[in-house]
Order: sequence, then C-alpha cells, then structure tokens
Amino acid sequence: MLILMTLSSLLGCARALAPMAVIPAQLLCGVDEDDCLRLGESQFTQYRQEKLTQIERTRGEPCLPCAPTAHLYPRRTEYSVLLVHGLNDSAYYMEDIAALLYRQGFNVLTILLPGHGTKTQDMLEVTAEQWRAEVGRGLEMASLVGRKLIVGGFSLGGALTIDAALRRTDIHGLLLFSPAIKLRSFNAVSSLSCTPGLRELSVETNLPPNPVKYKHRVGNGVCQLSRIIENNLNQGERQPDEAASFTVRLEDMARRLKVPTFVALTYADARISPQAVLDWSGQINSSVTLATFGQQDSAVAPRLPNGGKVIHINDENLPHSYLLRRTNPYNNQQNPYFDEMSRVLLGFLQRNFAATDAYSKTAM
Repeated sequence: MLILMTLSSLLGCARALAPMAVIPAQLLCGVDEDDCLRLGESQFTQYRQEKLTQIERTRGEPCLPCAPTAHLYPRRTEYSVLLVHGLNDSAYYMEDIAALLYRQGFNVLTILLPGHGTKTQDMLEVTAEQWRAEVGRGLEMASLVGRKLIVGGFSLGGALTIDAALRRTDIHGLLLFSPAIKLRSFNAVSSLSCTPGLRELSVETNLPPNPVKYKHRVGNGVCQLSRIIENNLNQGERQPDEAASFTVRLEDMARRLKVPTFVALTYADARISPQAVLDWSGQINSSVTLATFGQQDSAVAPRLPNGGKVIHINDENLPHSYLLRRTNPYNNQQNPYFDEMSRVLLGFLQRNFAATDAYSKTAM
C-alpha cells in the first residue's frame, strides 16, 4: 500500500498547464492584403534571425539546417500552414513536408521550439508553457501570410497542434504525423520523468553525432511532453474526471475537433501508440484521412467509426522519425515511400482545401 501511495504521489508531480485564452489570434495588419504579407514576412525574418543568433551563441557555431524557414509566394494565400517539429528535433525535420505544401499553393512557415537546435542541456529548463507560447507566435505570423490557418506537427509537434486546435477558433485543418496522443512503452508512468533525479536524467541514443537532432534524451523533455498529452486529454466536453478511463477521455477530446484532419502513422512506432492514434482518429467530427505504414497486430484492416479513409501505403515497419523526410543525410533516417505518402496527403488537400495537382506533375 505504501508503494502504491508513493507512486500515486509521484505521478502527481507533473503539474497542470496554465490556462490559455480560447480566442483567435488578432490580425494586426488591417484589411490590406499586401500589408499583411509584408508584416508577416518582416516578423518571420526577425524571428528567424533571433533563432540563428541564439543557435550560434549557444553552440558556438551556426546551424542553418536547424533554423525555421518560410516558403512564401509574393501574395497572401487563401490558406497558410504552420509546421511544428518533434521532441529533440529541429525545424529541419519539417522541411520536406514544407516544400511539398508550398508546391500545392500554400504559404508555409516552420518554427523552432525552445530548448531545441542549440544544446541538449537547454532541454533541462524548457517548459510546456514555453512551447505553447512559441506555437502561438508561429500562428500569429502564419495568420498574416494566409487568410485561413492549417497547422501540422510531428510527435510532440502533433500534440502541440492538437492543443492549439482545441483552444482556438481560427484553425481550419490539421496535418499530423505520428501525433503524441499516448506514449507507447511507458505512458502510465511518463509523468515520473518530472520528479527530481529523473527530470535531469540523460539517455544516449544510437544516433550518430549530427546537427539537427539531439543524440541524448533528457527526462525533462518527456516530462513536458507528458504534461501536454495529459492536458489535451482533459480538454474533452465533460469536466476533467480522474476516474474516467483513458478511452473515454480520448474520445471526448477527439470529438471536440471539427476540422479536416490528415494523420500518418507507422505500426512499428516505438515512441507513440499507433492504436491510440487509430482510436482517436475515428472519433474526430470531420473529414479524416489516415495513412499507415508497417504491419499491424490484427489481420483485420482498421475502419474508422466516423467514416474516415484509411489508406495503407506499405508493410515496411518504418521507425518513428522516418516518416517525415524523403532523405536525411545527417543520420540516415529516410522514408522510401515519401512520395506515396505525399500523394495521399495531396488527395486530402484537394478534397478539403482545393490544393493544386502541382506535386503529381513534379514528383520524382
């Protein structure tokens, strides 16, 4: 009993996120389209320079691949897209997706979350609140270069994207790649990473030294991610209830989302639970397209209760981080089926946002 009480106490160490206002970003440029675009470009140029300066000051050398990027037409587009990278990653991981979306006629921005792209030690002090604020800044810039917002994210970035969509009324679509709905291997005790000792723990991965992704995982990063996941689960239509099952909370949270949603997952994901992503996707109150990789445990093809499309791309068991990039010369993570996934994404964009077919004419 004492052990259970101690464990319960430790699990409560991950404090709840501070509330944020449920209001859309304020448009700062009036009604002139050119003024909006110029202001958005100016704000992003300043933002990118801040990040480059911070990277060079912290690392002692520049890292252009880590930095956020803007893919902009000389006009304000109907939809703009903000893309958010994953835990321990950098903006580099979103670049292939950003280029793809730009070719479809979207203005696209990426951001660099605090604690990332500099040095691993910076992950010790970062908070989920800082990450949420960074996404808010990105959405403000994206709202200036496009009339309507689409938000996309990978893993942690997916959790932050869902967080924003649950709180805001100005998001019109979601693009999610292995979104952090539930951690796969240690979800039940993930908040233990917020306790002293574990929060500072650093675990070495088998990645080669590279400039775009940390080689070490820090406990505090997992702690802050677990706080965002838990906060998302508490955003259902009913009041947060500690006795409610995970499934009930998951479905309640999903039903609050009423915008077209694209999801890509791999059944071989060792970080994020693919089953939780499947269950969540089937409860969204809008058009859903789900692209899958790998071999699932069940021999029965999944069906989404909301009528969403499930398109299986290939049986190859791609690891977690491989989905996003066609190639990644820094650490040899690549998706040999990136073009197939892109065509599924293109179909989703055409059905819901009238995207062009430029990619199908230029794909390798």
